[in-house]
Amino acid sequence: MAKSIAEHGLNPTESWAIVQEEGKYVVLEGNRRLVACRLLDNPRKAPDPQTVATFERIKRGVRTTSSYLNPSCVEFEHRADARYWIHLKHHGAGSGEGTAGWGTEMIYLDQVNSGSDPVEWNEFWYWLEETYQHDRPLVDLIDRARREQYTLMDRVYTWKVKELLGASFTQPGQISIGIDPDKIKPFIHKLITGMLTPQPKDPKAPGAADILVISSRTLNSRDVAAETIEKVWTETVGEADVTPAIDIDTAKPSGDTADAAPTPDSSTPDNDGAKRDPGEDPDPHPNNDSRPRSPKPRKSDTHLYNGVRYAHMPDRLRKLIKECGELEISKHPEIASVTARVVVELAVDTLIDHQNLSPKSKQLTDKLAAVLRHLDPLLNSKNPTRPELAGTWAAVRTDTADGHFVRDLHNCVHAYQFTAAPEMAKRANVLFTPLLNAINTDLAKPPASAVATSKKNGQA
Repeated sequence: MAKSIAEHGLNPTESWAIVQEEGKYVVLEGNRRLVACRLLDNPRKAPDPQTVATFERIKRGVRTTSSYLNPSCVEFEHRADARYWIHLKHHGAGSGEGTAGWGTEMIYLDQVNSGSDPVEWNEFWYWLEETYQHDRPLVDLIDRARREQYTLMDRVYTWKVKELLGASFTQPGQISIGIDPDKIKPFIHKLITGMLTPQPKDPKAPGAADILVISSRTLNSRDVAAETIEKVWTETVGEADVTPAIDIDTAKPSGDTADAAPTPDSSTPDNDGAKRDPGEDPDPHPNNDSRPRSPKPRKSDTHLYNGVRYAHMPDRLRKLIKECGELEISKHPEIASVTARVVVELAVDTLIDHQNLSPKSKQLTDKLAAVLRHLDPLLNSKNPTRPELAGTWAAVRTDTADGHFVRDLHNCVHAYQFTAAPEMAKRANVLFTPLLNAINTDLAKPPASAVATSKKNGQA
C-alpha cells in the first residue's frame, strides 16, 4: 500500500471517515492508509530496523506530484453515524447495496479494455457464444458455464480442446479453427454439459462412474484432462469428417485463369460491384480470386437493437429504439450498454402497465421475470412455446453469488467505477432483441382490463 501511495498518491475515490473526540481527530475508516502515510512521512517510526529500511527505500522512490499527506476526509458527528457506511464497504455486496468485488471475468475484461493483450482461453468463451448464437439452448448452456466455471476453461481449452479444433490466435482476440463448427456441435454440447454437472455425492453409487463431470478435480493433470476430453470427442464426433465446407471462390486455382470465361461468381468489376453492398469499400484485391472474403457483418449484430420491431411501442420508445439502431456497439460500448438497459426496462414497464402485471418487486430482474412468464408461461419447462426467449430467461433466473448479466447491466448505469466492455452490449443485443420483439407484438393485443370486461359481458 505504501508503495502504491508513493507512486500514485491516495485513491481520490475513497475518503477517510473521521470523528472529533476530546479535541483530536480519530480515523474510523482508513487506518491502514493512515499508518502507511505516517511511515512514509517518518520511516523511523517503524517498529524494527528492517521495516525502517523498507520505508526509507520507498520514500526515496516517491513519484507522485500530489501530497499523500492530505487525504480527503468525511467528518461524522458521532462514531455511530459512520458505522453503517463502514459496514457497507467491508461486508460485501449484501443485497446489492454494498461493494461488490469483481469476479475473474470482469477483471479480465477490464484489463483488456485498458489495453492489455487478450488471452486465448478467455476469448474462447466469447468465440463459443458468437459461433453458436443462433442455437439458443446451447448458448444458454455456454452462458451459464461461463459464469459458473469461467477459469476451468483454461484447462479444458489449453490442455486439449485447442489441439482437437486446430485452433489458433490469428490476431489478438480472434480465434480461428480448422474445422466446421456445426459438425462438432455435439462435442461442444457434451463438453459444456459436463462442466455444469456436479460431482455425484456417492461416487460408488450405481451409474455414478458413467456420469461425465468436467471439473478442476477430474481434470487434475494435463494427461488426465487430455484423456477425458479425447473420450468425449470420440463419443460425439469419432471419425466423422469435420473439415469445413470449401467455398468455390476460395478453392479456385491461382493460375491458368486468364482465358477462362467469366462466371456469375467471378470477380469481374461488374459482377463484383453487383454483389457488393451499398457503401462497402471496393475489394482491395480484385484480381486475387483465391483470397477468401469475409462476409460483411449484419447491422443487427453490430448495432444496438437494429431491426427491432417497435410499431406498437410508445412514441418515446420508438424514437429510442430507432436511434439505438444507428449506435455501433464497438465504437460506443459504454453508451450502448447503458442504453441497452434503459430501453429494455422502459419496454418492460410498458407491458407491465398495459397488461396489468404484478411483478414481485420493482427490481429489473423481477419485472423481467413477470413479463417473461406472461409472454410464455411454459418458459421454465422442457417445452417452452417461445424458445427464442430462453436466453433472456436464463439471464434473469440465474442469480449466483458471483453475479449475473442483468446485475452487470445494472452496474453499467449505477456504478460509476464500472467499465462496460463491448461484449456487454453485444450480449444485451442478442438477449433482449427477441424480448423487445415479443413485447411489441403483445402490446398490439387489448389490455388485460379490456379483455376481462369483454369476457364479463359475454362479448367476443
